[in-house]
Amino acid sequence: MFRCIKIFYIERMNSTLSQVPVLRPFVLSGGGARGYAHLGVLKAFAEKQIFPEAIAATSAGSIAAAFICDGYQTDEVRTIFQQHKLGLSMEWKNWRSGFLSLKKVEQVLQKTLRHTTFESLPLPLYITATNFVTGEQAVFDRGPLIPAILAASSIPLLFQPVDIEGVAYVDGGLSGNLPVEPLLHQYKDVIGVHVNPLIPYDPAGGFMANVERTLHMAIREPVQKSKMLCSYFVEPAGLGKFGMFDFGKFDAIYTTGLEYTRTRLEEVPFV
Repeated sequence: MFRCIKIFYIERMNSTLSQVPVLRPFVLSGGGARGYAHLGVLKAFAEKQIFPEAIAATSAGSIAAAFICDGYQTDEVRTIFQQHKLGLSMEWKNWRSGFLSLKKVEQVLQKTLRHTTFESLPLPLYITATNFVTGEQAVFDRGPLIPAILAASSIPLLFQPVDIEGVAYVDGGLSGNLPVEPLLHQYKDVIGVHVNPLIPYDPAGGFMANVERTLHMAIREPVQKSKMLCSYFVEPAGLGKFGMFDFGKFDAIYTTGLEYTRTRLEEVPFV
C-alpha cells in the first residue's frame, strides 16, 4: 500500500522537481465553513512536498478529505468549492427533524467525486460520525462514501440524522472533533489540523456567538487529548473571526489556513 501511494504522488509531481514527497497521515477536524481552511493548510504542506498517505476526518473535514483521497489536488478542490458555492441550503421541515439541508453538498459530491466507495479511493480514508442511539464514535472505511460524509456532517437539531443500515448517525464532532484514533494502529507521525480555535470570550458577542462557543467548549477536551497524539499540530488562530456558517467567506478562510501554515512550517519545520 505504501509503495502504491508513493508512486501516486511521484506521478503527480512535476518531473523537474527533485525532492521526493514525504507521506504522512493527516487528521482533519470539523468546523462548518471554517473547514475551507483545510484546503489552505494542505496546500501549504504540499508546497513543502508533504502529502497525506491517509486521512481521518469528520464533519467539514470529511468533505475536504474525500476529495483529496479521491485524487484531487487542493487547487482543484478549491475550484470545485468556488464554482458550486458549496455550502448549506434551507429546507424547512420542522423542529423535530431539522430545518437545514445538506442536499447541495450531496449533489456536488455525486457530480464530482470520481470514486463512490471507500475501497476504490486511491488513498485510505476514515470518516467518523456519531451513533445517535448510543453516542459512540463510528468509523467508516468501507462501503458507500457519500452517506458517511453526510452523516459525519449532520449537526443535530439543524440537520436530520442520516440513516445507514438502519442506524441513525449525526455529526462526528460530538464524539471526537479531531478523530485521530483510526490512524494510530497503523500509521506514525500524525499531522493534526484543527480549525476551531477558542477565541477570547466576548460578553457582547450575541446569542449565536454564545451558542457556537458553547458547542466548541463542549467538544474541546477530547480535541486536546487527540492533539497530544499528533506529532505536528496546526490550528490557525485567525479562523476564530469566522463563524461556522460563514460560507460566503471562502477565500478569506482558505487564505487564513494557507498563510498561517506557511508561516508555521517555516518557524517550526516538519521533520
